[in-house]
Amino acid sequence: MRVDIAVVGAGLAGLMAALPLEAAGYSVLLLEKSRGLGGRLASYRLNGSRCDRGVRYLTEEGRLLSGFVRSLCQRGVLEPWIEQGHIDTPEGIGLDSPRTHYVAPQGMSQIAKELGQGLTVWYSRRVQTLTAESEGWRLALEAVKEGSESPLEVRAKAVILAIPAPQALPIVETLPEIPPETIAPLAAVTYDPCLTLLAQYPQNGVPAEIPWRSLECPNDPDVSWLGLDSSKGTPSQPRSDRPLVVINSSPEFGRSHIDDEDVTPVIEHLLNQGAAHVGDWLKTPETTHLHRWRYAFPRHTWSQDSLVLPTPHPLICCGDWCGSHQVETALRSGLAAASAINAQLQQHPLPPLSQLMNSQS
Repeated sequence: MRVDIAVVGAGLAGLMAALPLEAAGYSVLLLEKSRGLGGRLASYRLNGSRCDRGVRYLTEEGRLLSGFVRSLCQRGVLEPWIEQGHIDTPEGIGLDSPRTHYVAPQGMSQIAKELGQGLTVWYSRRVQTLTAESEGWRLALEAVKEGSESPLEVRAKAVILAIPAPQALPIVETLPEIPPETIAPLAAVTYDPCLTLLAQYPQNGVPAEIPWRSLECPNDPDVSWLGLDSSKGTPSQPRSDRPLVVINSSPEFGRSHIDDEDVTPVIEHLLNQGAAHVGDWLKTPETTHLHRWRYAFPRHTWSQDSLVLPTPHPLICCGDWCGSHQVETALRSGLAAASAINAQLQQHPLPPLSQLMNSQS
């Protein structure tokens, strides 16, 4: 298959890169190693109950993110969840700074599904090698799971790597066309991991009233956040028929246990540590699921919106590591990569984010 532009990674940055280029008339192919869109805009079904195991919520922080949230609210994808979260301090649990938390009642993955309408995506494909040819790039792909064996090759005039820098580095560092010093920014990027525990409870296993919905734990060495995920639904779209709590580990705890083979002690520790904040009922769920996010939060980042590499054909890296505000950064970086690729190709007029969001309605 031949396309104008191959975008590797269908997270938020990849989607933001693909949308304006597709709208401008380029043929665009998204290559995604998982089975769905969105990256950390990830939802999961635990015993039939929908829950978020990636991005917890969105807020109106940042110019692009504010418009993004408003547009998704107008389209019925996002709704306000709470106006103010809680925070656990040495003095006890209190109210955090006021800011509206927005969530997707159908799961945060619904955001990516909404954005991905009309885009061509190959799922369960991992890029093995990138080779420069006379007319562009040849991407050799690996099937991540059974059933995705064909096709395993694509040719593109330009490539955008919208993936974590540690995943982009092995792809580009073997290219003979790139001087080693030009990929130093990729090598310098580091991430904090996060272990996310989903815990579901019987109806009679939790207090009749749980005062918090989102609880930050800034002073805990092992747990960073607890969320009552089952409260994110609406009367017409309930999240779960049983209480469900999401527990995020601290970066330090995540680094120490990201590769543990036996996760039972990890789960027990997170439950016990969380219970110290909200009560012993948290220790006894009926069902649990632990997810490992190796590239959860960029720690050492790249200061520019994207990384344009000096190659014979356009090759640009982007992602939430191109800045420090995560979702806002992913939006800005994806759009910047699209603009940089377009400048090296046919220089079509690219629609702004506001127009893109309206056209998706």
